Amino acid sequence: MAKSMNKTFKWRAFISVTTGVSFLAMSMSGLILYVTPTGRVAHWIGWRMLALTKDQWGGLHILFGLIFLIAASVHTYLNWNVFASYFRDNVRRVYSFKREWIFTMLLMGLVCVGTLAELPPFSSVLALNEFIKDSWEIPGQQAPIPHAELMTIQEIATKIDGADVETMMTNLRAAGVTVDSANAVLLDLAENHNQNPREMYTLAVGEDLARSSSANAGLSGSCRSGRGTGQLTLREYCQRRELDLTEAIRQLEAHGYQPKPDMKLRDIAHAAKAHVTDIEALLLKQ
Repeated sequence: MAKSMNKTFKWRAFISVTTGVSFLAMSMSGLILYVTPTGRVAHWIGWRMLALTKDQWGGLHILFGLIFLIAASVHTYLNWNVFASYFRDNVRRVYSFKREWIFTMLLMGLVCVGTLAELPPFSSVLALNEFIKDSWEIPGQQAPIPHAELMTIQEIATKIDGADVETMMTNLRAAGVTVDSANAVLLDLAENHNQNPREMYTLAVGEDLARSSSANAGLSGSCRSGRGTGQLTLREYCQRRELDLTEAIRQLEAHGYQPKPDMKLRDIAHAAKAHVTDIEALLLKQ
């Protein structure tokens, strides 16, 4: 029976189907990753889509992409004559670029140049991606410090003003959380009790301290917002943060920057060999 199956197994069909299915799977995982929150938010709130975490979707996307690359390469090899015919001028019996290929290369070049130069509509697609990612972050629910979910109870207590190891341990045990030592990692505790790190942190420090530490993180967290903030002009940033534009320019100039209202924060920082976070930290002192 196995011998009969080997005779009827069609490798070309297998490769074609694998190429198509892996492409669809890669496209689906890529679309989901496009709308996921940033890593620090996803890990803190235990974000999932279709029961999978951001990291799991990222892993699937990489492997589906690898399978697609291999399958597509084999598919091209098996169908090389058909593929090569697109280049061939059958009248003159020579290879030549046809209009379709030229237009394809021009399109790819346009996408590359437009994306790197941040021209619309390419920049709009990236801006939408940043907007969607930022929309997942709920004010008052940010992590109090970066990667707090990977810290132990002891580490959190030393980094959060008002937090105390013994109080945190007592609060957790009162909530039915099994915690043997202050070296327990917040993420492990959350996973062991079917909660996300934010919920476990709130149980440990209490509602009031969790709320105030997250609120403080909201200001510093905005300074870590990375590429999305860097794309804003100084005028747009001041409008979004309700800052006085004239005062912002004065402050920046006083610290050696050369800002203009319609310059992007990233360009202002780059000209001064600084980082966007340096500019944000300065402006938020207004």
